[in-house]
Amino acid sequence: MSFHGPRSGLFLVVYINKDGKTEDVECRKVNAEHPHNESDNHHEEHETGPEHARWHLAVLETLKDVDVVIAMHMGPTLVQALRSLGKTVVLGVRINNIDDLGTILRDKGLLS
Repeated sequence: MSFHGPRSGLFLVVYINKDGKTEDVECRKVNAEHPHNESDNHHEEHETGPEHARWHLAVLETLKDVDVVIAMHMGPTLVQALRSLGKTVVLGVRINNIDDLGTILRDKGLLS
């Protein structure tokens, strides 16, 4: 789960057992600085610029061993990259209580 927005570089990695209970929680920091760009063509540069490509690679490295990525929002390039690596990406989900994660995953059909 991205923590305080994906640009923060913080991801909360939650280990859920088959019963939907939280077993462990780890906060990971992306080993790169998110390139901030306030120009008018930010979206285009976000999708194609080399600094953003480095950021995306660092995010992929940080999340290489997770199965499911949950975020309120994520750009299409990063979503496609995660999915190409076999990750399930769930967008538009805000989690207020970590203990609800098992129920959310079950409701999305991601936990038996």
